[in-house]
Amino acid sequence: MPTKHLRLNLLLFRSTLLALIGVLCTSAGQATDVGQATAASRQAHTKRPESFNVKDFGAKGDGVADDIPAIQSAINAATKNEGGGTVNFPKSTYLLNSAYPSSHPWAFHNLIIDSNVTLLGETGAKLLQGPEGRQPLPEGAEGVRNTMLAFGADHEIIRFQNRDYNGGFFELQVTQASTSKVALKMASESSKFLPGDYVAIYETTKGDVIPTETGRITVVNATTGELQLKEPLTRSFKTPSIANVTKIATTNVAVKNLIVEGSEPLTVTETFGFTAEDCRFINDTSIGGKNVVDYNMNTLNGFRFARNVFTSVGPGYAVMEMPQRNSRHGVWDSNAFEIVQGGMGEYAADIQFTSNTFKLHPNERTSVGLMIGGKDIVFSGNTVTSDNIPAGDGWGSLLVDCVGPGYERYVGNIAIDDNTFNYQGDGNNTIHLVAADTSFTGNTLNVKGPALGVRAEGPPPQRLTIKDNMISMGTGTAIMIASSRIDGSTITDNTINGAGAHGIYVASPEKPNAGKHVIYRNQVSGYRSELFIDLTLHPGAVLSDK
Repeated sequence: MPTKHLRLNLLLFRSTLLALIGVLCTSAGQATDVGQATAASRQAHTKRPESFNVKDFGAKGDGVADDIPAIQSAINAATKNEGGGTVNFPKSTYLLNSAYPSSHPWAFHNLIIDSNVTLLGETGAKLLQGPEGRQPLPEGAEGVRNTMLAFGADHEIIRFQNRDYNGGFFELQVTQASTSKVALKMASESSKFLPGDYVAIYETTKGDVIPTETGRITVVNATTGELQLKEPLTRSFKTPSIANVTKIATTNVAVKNLIVEGSEPLTVTETFGFTAEDCRFINDTSIGGKNVVDYNMNTLNGFRFARNVFTSVGPGYAVMEMPQRNSRHGVWDSNAFEIVQGGMGEYAADIQFTSNTFKLHPNERTSVGLMIGGKDIVFSGNTVTSDNIPAGDGWGSLLVDCVGPGYERYVGNIAIDDNTFNYQGDGNNTIHLVAADTSFTGNTLNVKGPALGVRAEGPPPQRLTIKDNMISMGTGTAIMIASSRIDGSTITDNTINGAGAHGIYVASPEKPNAGKHVIYRNQVSGYRSELFIDLTLHPGAVLSDK
């Protein structure tokens, strides 16, 4: 398959800032406290968490005074507490009007949150980024990132896979998907690990975005070198290595019931256990100055976003990371999004999207509205509404199930069920299925214009299930199947209406395909032809259930 057919604009999902090598910066007056809090967070937390009210630390909450020093002091106190703590925000508007450098020269933050801290707002409590809470564009920079809430001890450097931070890699024997045990090649290296440690397992140790499985150790067998993991692995690696990331991971953090408004409300990096509930995150797109306006989230394990609103003020909308790189074990439930587009990382796994509402506002560069590629993904009960996806040369899509060419073997077992898609499509596709075994069932598609409904075209063998969908089209084909070499998809019991040439179209390969498509019991109306298929090129096709 030509590469251009599936190429996605990944720059819209990940800021190029993270691809550049940063320099270590420190912040007078803040870095020392945060560093001390980070060290304290590495200790075992056995005591009960305590509560810390930001106004007890001097926060004014008048929308005029800079409340960052007081709020950061409350956060640091919670982090240093042996049991962690909850930082409480009474109903007020808290101005964040100063900014501090990160370890990347183009990135800054207002507040930094390390392990075992929950930010909890009384209803109506608001964090507002002031004009002095954003650093100007640094000399030579292409953009500047001014994050309000930065969760992670170092939120701008990917440290898990960096030898300078992770203490080195240790070779493993071949790992197997669906198992919870890994074995070190050298049993003596088991001394580097303890029960409770956080680890990252890599397919290779070279590259930028590397196939990874993060997890936690429950048992160490010093004799055999076996390490028991809390959760089974999602993928198999032939030449894996493992790193102990306990000292650099952020764990058990949350933000609840807060309004957060600024250029970039939220960054979460290399975190085990993150929760955002009942918040309103607002990107201020009017700021300009080449401020990066998005959400920067990388390598999360065990995360939950529930009942939040993601929206914008000003002209335009933000890009949503959901999240990126190799995040796993996550839930997006009952959130409302008004964004340009959203997407997961290259090696996502075990992520559920349920009962969310997406209102997309594509711009002239948008080639994909939502990218949900990964392993063991559920996309169910959501409503997605979008104007036309303009880019992609006819291959752009409202929703796709793979990040692009070369990643197909890392995705699979994707269920897209019981959703509603509303698309004003002047071209391109509504749904593009690339993964090998995606299930697309029980969905409702309302498509206006000449866009395709469901386009199934991925590397062989592709065995899809497209069943029980209600598809209302403009003039575009409702379902197009373009199999290469091997047929194997099931298209049954769909109700289709439209005004184009073919309701269901099976593309003709150069030579007859092996395998079989199953296509029957579809109710098609309005089209000049219900089904186009050349049976000499698809000789195994089953077109009747009798």
